Amino acid sequence: MMIYNKRSISYICMILFSVYNLYSQTSYSPYSMLGLGELETRDYGRTAGMGGVGAGMRDYDLLNTTNPSGLTALDSLKFVFDISATAKQSYFASGSKRENTFNANFRRLAFGFKVSHRWAMAFGTKPFSNVGYQIESDVDIEGSTETKSVYIEGDGGLYSIYWSNAFLLNKYLSLGINSMYISGNIKQTENQTDYLFEKSSRTSQLYNTFGLQYHNGPWVAGLTYGYKQKLMMENSTVIYNSSNTELDSEDSRSSSQFIPETFSAGLSWSKKNIVLAMDYEYQKLKGLASGASSIKITDYHRIKAGMSYTPDKDIHHYRSQSQYQFGVSLAKSYLQVRENDVYNYTVSAGYSWPLKGAGLLNMSLEYGNSLSAPKGYIRESYVGVTVGFSMFETWFKRTKFR
Repeated sequence: MMIYNKRSISYICMILFSVYNLYSQTSYSPYSMLGLGELETRDYGRTAGMGGVGAGMRDYDLLNTTNPSGLTALDSLKFVFDISATAKQSYFASGSKRENTFNANFRRLAFGFKVSHRWAMAFGTKPFSNVGYQIESDVDIEGSTETKSVYIEGDGGLYSIYWSNAFLLNKYLSLGINSMYISGNIKQTENQTDYLFEKSSRTSQLYNTFGLQYHNGPWVAGLTYGYKQKLMMENSTVIYNSSNTELDSEDSRSSSQFIPETFSAGLSWSKKNIVLAMDYEYQKLKGLASGASSIKITDYHRIKAGMSYTPDKDIHHYRSQSQYQFGVSLAKSYLQVRENDVYNYTVSAGYSWPLKGAGLLNMSLEYGNSLSAPKGYIRESYVGVTVGFSMFETWFKRTKFR
């Protein structure tokens, strides 16, 4: 007789009721005013301390939705629940100007389990893009030698709710698909003292990404792919005067924005207590309008490498699941300033604490900076902390009758 574990229902409800809170806050970056904002390429899961590698990762307790095909490695008797949040202190510099910001957000809520020997699935929600900026500039007053201050603010972004399915095709090959509902609102206000322009853009779209893994002994090779998808934006623009009285409003639709074509490849090798992994990511962003004459949006490239060390790995004893993680990454930014490319790097470290009867508490620390950037580019350096909790619950219990 199979008895459903009722406590698992509470975790499912937690995900459903936390979607609003998860996206009520945004990150901050002056470059998030371009396109759809800063596209979220990280999974913020268990491998955050390993540089965020994922395409070639799989394990019995790893809820890998970067490459959904890795879900076939899940323990068939376990329900896996993940939640994570980040805190980030950023420092921006351009010439002699300096500014720093702090933000903290929930980043991931997900759960997954094995449906059968050859089929696994996961459900979750996480950011798709982030918008958050405040910019002040002086513009010339037409017909005069004087200038006036203009304040531009933006916030919002897109989020995704996803359903991942993974299928074990044979002993060595797994196939996965992430089916996502992407939605959200991006709001921009431009305050010119005499007038206030408020623009709101909303969209919703169904989207899919695909994953494949070849796993043989200590080696795992993985691929992921996402196709290009145009987005229909519902725009609403309202103009107010200095007394906050509405002067005019306009509704319009546009399809100039799109979800870029994406590709990643990864390789991992594990032996007893050590896992080594490397990923390559690509986003075909060229063609998006930046809205700034000196800045072009180009294709994005990133290489990530990471390792983990588990002192005494034993799946039957919770104390032996503690793990040390280290990672690095190098990225060519999607921003090109005056025909010059921008390169960024990150270094990270993490540790997992086993919690008796509960799961794992995961913490990682990351530092990022610009390796090279042209004159006039706003450089960002940051220190970020990711805290996650992974819970492993018995999904089914079998009772015996005598």
